Amino acid sequence: MDIELARTFIEIVSTGSFIRASERLNVAQTTVSARIRNLEQQLGRALFVRHKGGASLTPAGEQFLRHAPMFV
Repeated sequence: MDIELARTFIEIVSTGSFIRASERLNVAQTTVSARIRNLEQQLGRALFVRHKGGASLTPAGEQFLRHAPMFV
């Protein structure tokens, strides 16, 4: 697994937002979205529910959160 994918996932969880995560990671919001899309495709599961106020974890996202720090 690409370390940047896990780092991006953790940053979204920490900030609650793709936009705030992109600001903290100093990358474009489209880059954050593409990384998460890539990660979700690799895992075969949706990790976030996107909504106007940000993003929240799906049950699969909560499971992955327990393991993500091992990749960073």
